[in-house]
Amino acid sequence: MATSGLNELVIAAASKLKVDDAVALSIEGREQMVRFANNSVTVANQVQETELTVYLAKDGRRAIAATSNPDEAKVKRFVGDLFASMKGLPKSEYVPLPKTAMTYRPVARRYDKRVANLGGKISELAGTAVDSAREAGGKRSAGVIEASTTSFSILTSSGTKGSDSRTSITLNIRSFSDNDASGHGLSCSSGLSGFDPAEAGRRAGEAAKMMTHASEPEAGEYQVLLSPAVASNLIETIASATSAFAVDAGISYLADKLGKKVASENFSLTDHGYLEGCLGGRGFDDEGTPTRSTPLIKAGALESYIHNLTTAAKWKTQSTGNAGLIQPHPWNIEVGAGDSSYDEMFSAMTKGIVLTSNWYTRFKNYRTGEFSTVPRDGAYLVENGNVVKPLKGMRLGDALERMFSSVRLLSRDREWVEWWEVSTPTLCPWILVDGAKITRAYD
Repeated sequence: MATSGLNELVIAAASKLKVDDAVALSIEGREQMVRFANNSVTVANQVQETELTVYLAKDGRRAIAATSNPDEAKVKRFVGDLFASMKGLPKSEYVPLPKTAMTYRPVARRYDKRVANLGGKISELAGTAVDSAREAGGKRSAGVIEASTTSFSILTSSGTKGSDSRTSITLNIRSFSDNDASGHGLSCSSGLSGFDPAEAGRRAGEAAKMMTHASEPEAGEYQVLLSPAVASNLIETIASATSAFAVDAGISYLADKLGKKVASENFSLTDHGYLEGCLGGRGFDDEGTPTRSTPLIKAGALESYIHNLTTAAKWKTQSTGNAGLIQPHPWNIEVGAGDSSYDEMFSAMTKGIVLTSNWYTRFKNYRTGEFSTVPRDGAYLVENGNVVKPLKGMRLGDALERMFSSVRLLSRDREWVEWWEVSTPTLCPWILVDGAKITRAYD
């Protein structure tokens, strides 16, 4: 059944139950995936799935639930069961949906038919990445390419309806020149024209070759040059901290800081429902409110929190189009470009470390923004603009506000980043930070 048909079934069933508000949001995803290991394709798979999310409100009580691949009978039962579950719920902060109906049309530029119809060519793209990594020094490589087509449709009890769709293709490749000498490469794009598996492979192979005979660093404060992949991982947590829900829940280090300096003056951050070339977002949020561009941090000052209808009413402001029926969230994060080249940033390092990849970012305290993360796959000690040696076995630990208040330079060139360590697509430059705290990972 088409997703629009599922939505109509939900709203019809909800209407018979005389709810105050109802939202049906259907998402149909088609994903083609190729995994490779030891330089050869090991798995090729294609999956199609439909997810239906239903929101109901009645007498100040609200309920939300999701189900996968439903048929007509299952939809009616699902709505009935969800409604019945509301009887035992306490009343909550309830804000009714807007009574003015909106209609949304797809943004054609977000859909690339070549991604939707890759077929066997996806394995060729994997081969391109592997060959490029081998030429650069990576003896063996593993990774995954995912090509996705996602279609969204919404229908509310007040008559708001719409649809949107997008494509994306992502590659992650990890190469090894020795048992523990590894490098990581990444390429993300909304269409084939921006996808570069050869460059991702080259970066992975080159980093793997450079990591031979890596050693642990001395603990201390260093300049750190963060790749877009590493910076995006941290910046995603900053954008999430602008959620008014996170502020109200006491888990945001940005609480009580509207209009105050929270980063360096050369650092700006914006959330976009749609941005040219973006991998995420759509024209409407989960409540049927239009998405938009929202400045979060401007020249280092906290400009705005992001809101859904409920948080906006509590804060006496307007929704920013970032619902999340439970909590608002960012769609596509953009970091403002700097005016430096990579070479200029590298040369500006007197005693620093280049970080190209990281895993396992964890927070010691969300309220203060204290975190730690583990650099992997390409890290180098730099002194006076020269690579001294490769590094391994370390941890970067700091506080987000202190660290991003120490941003010195940002690159002109920016890259889209989305992978398992960055779930919100982020357009990000290289970032040079002064005085970051590095410890040995196993001390």
